[in-house]
Amino acid sequence: MSQSLRLLYPVMATFVLLGVLWWGFDQLLDRRAHPNRGVAVGAEAPDRLVLESGPGGHYMVPGEINGQAVRFLVDTGASHVAVPADIAERLGLSRGAPMLVETAAGRVRAHATRLGSVRVGGFTQYDVRASINPAMETDFVLLGMTFLRHVDISQRDGRLVLEPPAGR
Repeated sequence: MSQSLRLLYPVMATFVLLGVLWWGFDQLLDRRAHPNRGVAVGAEAPDRLVLESGPGGHYMVPGEINGQAVRFLVDTGASHVAVPADIAERLGLSRGAPMLVETAAGRVRAHATRLGSVRVGGFTQYDVRASINPAMETDFVLLGMTFLRHVDISQRDGRLVLEPPAGR
């Protein structure tokens, strides 16, 4: 074996080890940023949904609008489901009447819309009132009270629990 090959093996092993470490660290950071990524949606999902808080204490969860995958940020302070304009375009949502909405950034002109179905975990709501907000520049949809009012919500120890209303 030549001298150059003997030197090449430790260098290659070092790069492979660094690559594996990089990948592992990236996976760890991704799991911390999106702890609820694996939540099932639809008929196979449980009726009781326990969400882990992500960075900043926010609850992100995968779901569907009209059968198409989206990411939701659970927002009990939002009066309705709020969809960024680029996501609304991807979903093929119709822009209805203009409306003014109050956001954390102030008053914004948005458009009313109706969502045929919204799914999160084992929960599905039909004909959900929503808005299309061109000022939202996010890759997620705000899951507001037009959906959340149909579930019982409790929060404890960095977990948010969504379950069917009592007596149902």
